[in-house]
Amino acid sequence: MKYIQTIKSIMVYPEGTPWFHELATEVSLEDEGSGYYVVLTQCPDSPEPAQVRLDPEELDAVYAAAKQLLTQHNNDNLSTNTNKSV
Repeated sequence: MKYIQTIKSIMVYPEGTPWFHELATEVSLEDEGSGYYVVLTQCPDSPEPAQVRLDPEELDAVYAAAKQLLTQHNNDNLSTNTNKSV
């Protein structure tokens, strides 16, 4: 019998902390029979971890929306900063 390997998940966590830190996020792939989903799990060792499940086609749109919000937020902070030097 021949065996193969598949990487199913990657842990993302703050540098200098253990991989099971409360701010760790597990990025994994799950297949429910109709195709893969990208699953983001926070507090993976918690009795009830928080999850977001994204269709791969949805991932780029969600990322673009997040980038748009961050750009807008950063621009708002620049325009309302009253501590600018003149």
